[in-house]
Amino acid sequence: MPDATPTSIEPPSPDRRNKLWIAAQILVAAILIGFIGRTLVDQWRQFRGTPLTVELNWSCIVASAGVVLVTYAVLIETWRRIVSAWGSAMSFADAARIWCISNLGRYVPGKVWQIGAMTTLAERVGVSPIAAAGSAILNTIVNIATGFLVALVAGWRSFNTLSQGHAVLGAGLLIVVIGGVMLLPVLMPTLLGVARRFTGRPLAVAAIPHRAIYLSLAGNIVAWLLYGAAFQLFVHGVIGPAPGSFADYVTAYAWPYVLGYLFLVAPGGIGVRDGALALALTALGIATPPQAALIMVTSRLWLTVLELLPGLVYMALGRRPEPKPSR
Repeated sequence: MPDATPTSIEPPSPDRRNKLWIAAQILVAAILIGFIGRTLVDQWRQFRGTPLTVELNWSCIVASAGVVLVTYAVLIETWRRIVSAWGSAMSFADAARIWCISNLGRYVPGKVWQIGAMTTLAERVGVSPIAAAGSAILNTIVNIATGFLVALVAGWRSFNTLSQGHAVLGAGLLIVVIGGVMLLPVLMPTLLGVARRFTGRPLAVAAIPHRAIYLSLAGNIVAWLLYGAAFQLFVHGVIGPAPGSFADYVTAYAWPYVLGYLFLVAPGGIGVRDGALALALTALGIATPPQAALIMVTSRLWLTVLELLPGLVYMALGRRPEPKPSR
């Protein structure tokens, strides 16, 4: 009689898993670079046709890039502390690697890939599923909400112009945003349920720590203000000294960025953010229409490089964190 003993299936060896992991990273990177590269080539052609004499101030542009990197450090540390508020621990080095790589997901249509990647990679370094999913969802929601909040508060005087006479609608939106953030402890189980349906993971539903909300609010507000400072330096580096207060630059950067992020089918907000930025620059009196077109194209190049380069560098290193037991 044939042996009825079931044949055991050996799991893939660690070397094979590592090779598959590296191959997947290379494939994703190639797709991202190809898609973004094609878009940037089109925008570079538009930039070359702009009838302006450009004398770049590289010291301002380099300084703006430095401020953006400091902003990334603030956001990474904020996320790490949110994870800690859920009872899990993670080093800054692991958090930086996960945050930068998952940041590439914003250039994939749908944006949910960013949250999914952050959740999965965090679990691989020992973060509990609740903390991994909860912190990723919370930080994304609060980042969008505080972006609206900072843009509306900083640019309230000019919001009526930017919204073409719909300042009352903006006030209502601000109330909704603040109310939504305050209701996060109640809404979090529902959000985790949505994440469970998207990822197929058995995420446990638990109450969100209030401390995590406060940390996320503080860190993201500081980050938006730093982004505004970086953008002001960048504009001065492209067109020289320009009018407008610091609040104007915060507004001109924040609301187009958030609008582009919310437009889910546009990778990296390409097109949506750029058009909104040009509109904001002219409406706030920061730049003339030709200058706004120049800033729109060069800022897309500047922002894309700063968003993609850290994650691509980490992926090029090819080091995959060893799985640690979840706490």
